[in-house]
Amino acid sequence: MNVLGIVVPVFALIGMGALAVRLRLIEMAAVRGMTDFVFYTAMPGLLFASIIEAPPLRLLDVAGSFLGGALVLFGGALLLARTLLGARLANASVFALDCVFGNTVMLGIPIVDAAYGSDGVAYLLAVIAFHSAVLLPVATVFIEAGSASGRSTLSVLGAALPGVLRNPVVVAILLAFVWRFTGLLMPVPVQRFLSLIGAAGPPLALFCLGAALPRPTGWSNLREVSLAALLKLAAMPALVALFAHLAGVHGVAFSVVVVAAALPTGANAFLLARRFETMMETSASTVVVSTALSMITLTLLLGGLSP
Repeated sequence: MNVLGIVVPVFALIGMGALAVRLRLIEMAAVRGMTDFVFYTAMPGLLFASIIEAPPLRLLDVAGSFLGGALVLFGGALLLARTLLGARLANASVFALDCVFGNTVMLGIPIVDAAYGSDGVAYLLAVIAFHSAVLLPVATVFIEAGSASGRSTLSVLGAALPGVLRNPVVVAILLAFVWRFTGLLMPVPVQRFLSLIGAAGPPLALFCLGAALPRPTGWSNLREVSLAALLKLAAMPALVALFAHLAGVHGVAFSVVVVAAALPTGANAFLLARRFETMMETSASTVVVSTALSMITLTLLLGGLSP
């Protein structure tokens, strides 16, 4: 596997996006438009077609290994933030989400596709299917519990789940599973259409990721950011690798689930922090720092996982 041939183009596209905005070669309104196209059209089309055409998905062992490691680390990071950092529950919950919520779509799909092809993407889909649908509601419950809002767990979940179900990535995955269940063949024109819009997704997603990375306003929270990035890029893949080994996952499936765990913190973690106005600066800085450092950590990991 040519690891540098995989990683360098990916992060070069991210850098191009960041540089284009910094040099004012492109307006943020245009970036928002491209990001909307990626999020609402290109990536859902790619995911829908990939699930339809994929072999049987490994939902139990592959996705289960990922979620097992993520939930264990979420609990550990929550406890660590409460005891070591002295954070209140809402702040500790955002910190814990930063440690486990990865950029599985905009960064994960291009990297896994380049490294492991369509077979690898099929395994990644099993992770994506439950990634946002589980981790975001869990974090929301803990943040609400720490905000003294007085809302019950059921009411918090009731408010959070509609937002998850309106996520176009989640909707595309659910519809694809329904289509697979019917056993119907995909009409050729539809298949070609999804192939065209899906092909635009990964490269444009990387450009938009660089252009839209949250801009930290200071580094007074360097200890929290450093710890969160370390847990996300090192502890998370180590835990998931352990769970995957115990579950008997091996080969390409093992490599993909570990790489998925090693992806940097996703922007949705920052968006949740901004929604609750909790740890916004720390979360934004963690997204930026972990994304920058992941160029090194993913290069090493992909090299180590090479056949």
